[in-house]
Amino acid sequence: MAPATTPRLSAEEFLLFNELLEAEYGLSFPDHKREVLESRLRPRLEALHLSNFMEYYLTVLADGGAERRELARATTNNHTYFFRESAQFEALFEQGLSLLRSGAVLPGGLRLLCAGCSSGEEAYTLNFYAFDGRVAPHDLQVHVDAFDLDDARVTMARGGEYRERSLRHMGAERVSRYLTEVGPDRYRVHDQYRAGIRFSWGNLVVLPSFQRPLPYDAVFCRNVLIYFSPAALQRAVMNLAHVLRPGGLLFLGHSESIIGMFDCFEAVRLKDIVAYRKVVP
Repeated sequence: MAPATTPRLSAEEFLLFNELLEAEYGLSFPDHKREVLESRLRPRLEALHLSNFMEYYLTVLADGGAERRELARATTNNHTYFFRESAQFEALFEQGLSLLRSGAVLPGGLRLLCAGCSSGEEAYTLNFYAFDGRVAPHDLQVHVDAFDLDDARVTMARGGEYRERSLRHMGAERVSRYLTEVGPDRYRVHDQYRAGIRFSWGNLVVLPSFQRPLPYDAVFCRNVLIYFSPAALQRAVMNLAHVLRPGGLLFLGHSESIIGMFDCFEAVRLKDIVAYRKVVP
């Protein structure tokens, strides 16, 4: 039965969960967000009919898979939509390609990575730009890999079906060009724009979970690192540097900056945004 009183997340439990989340996923909830963490974990207590957060903590420790996935799902932020912060996409295809080609040939096309892709809108937006002859050359083949910590969101991304809230920055012309209405408040990405995208589960602080045999020309990791502890941010950025080729570009969210923090990256200005270029040895 459910507890008679609503349990609260104690200071000790808050510390324990923060240690676990940072070690496993790099996530960190500062002191002023203790109630946020509590509200995100509470549904799991109720679903499992647990009396307090310590019981849930011990349940997560004892579980090797399913409940840890539930924990990741509960504590990650999945706020996204098509064409979010689109100036970065335009900067890549309008100016970044020249910079990438100046450092190396693009054998087999352009390889892009979306790190922390949530339900996939960012990855599909990249493909929209890649297919749009006004921005990307028609002869440039683009391959997009995308991963997220929340496996349920990865499943949504593979399905390519969205509600109107994901279309908030798309006018009617763009919606009809890129998606098909398949029901009330349901839209599916056209098959041609789903080609060349591979979605998978991955963890930014665990390099083997998203590393592939070939390096990437550009990586988008936007509005993800703001939720990381300083130590986890260091690990994540070095992992991203590892999968980028020399001269490759890293794009972060507008509120995120690593200027002067890593010797392997130099800040470069593309149009009106700042990106980070992996230093060529």
